[in-house]
Amino acid sequence: MKKLLGNDVTVTVTRILAGVVGVILLLIGLSILIMPEVVGTFLLSLSTTGAGINSLRADLGALFLGMGFFALLGVFSRYRWLLLVPVVFLVLVMFGRLIGVSVDPFPITTTGALVGELIFAFFLSSAVVTHALSSKPEPRPPVLKAIFNLRFLIPAAVVVVLLIIAFAARPQIGSRLWSGAISGMISQSEIEDLPDGLHVGLAGTGAPMPDSKRVGQSTFVMAGKHLFLVDCGAGSTLNLELMKVPIETAEAILLTHFHSDHIADLGELLLKSWTYGARTEPMLVMGLEGVESVVEGFNMAFRLDAKYRYAHHGDAVAPPSGAGGRAKTIMGFGEDKSTVVFQTDDLTVTAFLVDHRPVEPAVGYRFDYKGRSVVVSGDTLPTESLMSQAEGVDLLVHEAMNPEMLAVLNREASTAGQDVAASVANDILTYHTFPEEAARIARDANVGHLVMTHILPPMPAAVLHPAFAGDSDRIYKGPITIAHDGMLFSLLPGTNEIEEKWLLR
Repeated sequence: MKKLLGNDVTVTVTRILAGVVGVILLLIGLSILIMPEVVGTFLLSLSTTGAGINSLRADLGALFLGMGFFALLGVFSRYRWLLLVPVVFLVLVMFGRLIGVSVDPFPITTTGALVGELIFAFFLSSAVVTHALSSKPEPRPPVLKAIFNLRFLIPAAVVVVLLIIAFAARPQIGSRLWSGAISGMISQSEIEDLPDGLHVGLAGTGAPMPDSKRVGQSTFVMAGKHLFLVDCGAGSTLNLELMKVPIETAEAILLTHFHSDHIADLGELLLKSWTYGARTEPMLVMGLEGVESVVEGFNMAFRLDAKYRYAHHGDAVAPPSGAGGRAKTIMGFGEDKSTVVFQTDDLTVTAFLVDHRPVEPAVGYRFDYKGRSVVVSGDTLPTESLMSQAEGVDLLVHEAMNPEMLAVLNREASTAGQDVAASVANDILTYHTFPEEAARIARDANVGHLVMTHILPPMPAAVLHPAFAGDSDRIYKGPITIAHDGMLFSLLPGTNEIEEKWLLR
């Protein structure tokens, strides 16, 4: 057996296989650095949301690059024992996956990755073994002496025992961790610690098409102590809660129009803003003609729920006078198709008409606070009113839809016999703004920063963003951001800077 494993052909074959593994590991590492969502989701079965992308890119990228580096170093140098470095890491990764099989609710999704890791570890180990058994074995390197002695084996055994104890004591450890962490979970939010300024948060950046990365439209704007919630698409209330936005303190909910992806969560938002703050007056909901029937419809749908909340919690949580919403129709548009809907010494909120026909009328909103400004476009085609309102703003949050990508969706839906989906993909081309058009507005209006939201079609990975934006960066030379749920933009008075944060981890 030793003669068979140690002959030159076997040594060469295992060395080549180890080299192939090293190259694959390096490619995986580079792929994670470039497109972490794709690799994480489809290869490693990881959840890739919010700011976790940063850790995925850095930590896993470094892990795979490091393994690939040491694998190739071991193959192309006379120190074949260096192949043990990626072997050790692969064994630890497999150990973690095996724990997951017994603990996680969906272990089956990791089976493919586990098999691949096992094959990689086998090839690398084989190269070490065959080289050691060849006719020209190198002296045992110091690293092996360091491993196979009591000073190493005893601490290693202690670590293994501690891992076994920790695994057996998971319920007790979990209880203690929960007790220690709960205070942090309900502590003061980042929102409440923000300095005075104009802060724009994206709680929902998706559109009606299913999107695993984005929920329905919702933007919150905090100007000093004044909080406004613009639209409330499906799922956005949960994101507002996860972002720890104090929705109970909002001045008003501002609706751009009455498409479902902009109002579907209105009932939930009204309920939570009422009970979180024990409000004694209904939340103000502002919108165009028809807002009364929309608000009354949600009030009626949640009327029984409101009675149950009062019966259970009483006035301390759910005073009956504060349930639901109270509608206010926005009127009085001037020749420039705008009207001021809220004003103090430092803050002006302006509604302006946009073109989203056959949805008519529809509006966008501009916020001006202490010399800083933001426009939220709502759904619209390019219009003169929007161009006028966007003139010189620091931040333009504008909807965007890529027609070429939708054409592909239309074609594939038609081929698959999904005529309704194909028709929808074709129809929506007529009343949304293309990325290049949004960039042209930002350029011509001298906007400081363009954020593209209401992303159509859904973008499951950041690697697709350049294709989605098209030629936008050639048209507009300022910063362009493709929106994700959880983003926060802070515009402080007296500066031209825009600070960016993630509020969804």
